[in-house]
Amino acid sequence: MTLNTWLASISDWYQMGRTGSITTLESRLYSAPDSVWGPHLTENQSKAIACWLDGCLRVFEYEKYQDPNKAYQTLQYIAAKLEMTAFSPTTDIEIKDWGLKRLQHITVLRLEFCNQQQDQSIWDKEAHTLIDMHVKLMASISWNEAYNEVSQNNSIRH
Repeated sequence: MTLNTWLASISDWYQMGRTGSITTLESRLYSAPDSVWGPHLTENQSKAIACWLDGCLRVFEYEKYQDPNKAYQTLQYIAAKLEMTAFSPTTDIEIKDWGLKRLQHITVLRLEFCNQQQDQSIWDKEAHTLIDMHVKLMASISWNEAYNEVSQNNSIRH
């Protein structure tokens, strides 16, 4: 499936409004072509990745109280796709930056989700694992390291 075909398909779901089923949305989300995540930033790619993320979050919100395990797996799926984007050597820097910023938000959402679950013996361990993995991931890519050095140098001068 091409990016434009997929984008038309997901746009059709949005136009259905509240009558569009979550099952149909999921099917469209899971059939998204790789070009949704890059490698080149175009207007359609940008729209597609935003629609994909919004759609996934809609699935999460729908399942959060009906099937918490499925809801959490949806968050894990989002994070995996965003991590894949961040580590792709051919993806435009703007897409990587967008993806990493969203990954940080999804990580917070996953932690909040863990904190709200009933069986804290299981979910507390999951939350600690998430924190450890996220810290290691961000350290491994040294994101914004050059920016931070510039900011520190500028703050010293002022």
